[in-house]
Amino acid sequence: MARRGPNTERGKAAASVNAVKHGLRSNAPVIPEVESFEDWDRHRAAIVASWEPEGGFETFLAERVASLSWRLNRVPRYETETTAHHIDTIPDDLGDAAAYGEKLGIPREETASMDRIGELISQRLLPSRDPMERIIRYEGHLHRQLIQTIRELEATQARRKGDRPSALTRFDVSGSS
Repeated sequence: MARRGPNTERGKAAASVNAVKHGLRSNAPVIPEVESFEDWDRHRAAIVASWEPEGGFETFLAERVASLSWRLNRVPRYETETTAHHIDTIPDDLGDAAAYGEKLGIPREETASMDRIGELISQRLLPSRDPMERIIRYEGHLHRQLIQTIRELEATQARRKGDRPSALTRFDVSGSS
């Protein structure tokens, strides 16, 4: 059987960190080539420091808050990029429409008017239904996890300090027991 994987030393060195960078062993929710590991480190350090955790469990929860808030910050970027992509495709779509219109005997000027361009931009300012529903579900899921983790961290810190956690801290809205 043919050998798989990189053959050069450079390729082997790059592949050796794949599990750490992309796999289950990765502890940084950074998308390589899109997000910065340095920005993640600063974000994580600031969030964890603001919670002043003591012990492993509080630190785990504070780091989870950092991870969830990092991922939640992706939602507006995704929405913006999706919208920008749909707007950027308008010239191609107008070209296709003009070519099709010419085959039907419609002058090119009628299919690519300024009014039509404005109409297409207005239609594409929000993502279409399926991506919008996905964005809303993803954001809601992350937000619920973030709130639940914050409440658990607050309750854990209150117990450690000898305080009684707020009744709202333990309120479970997930429907699970």
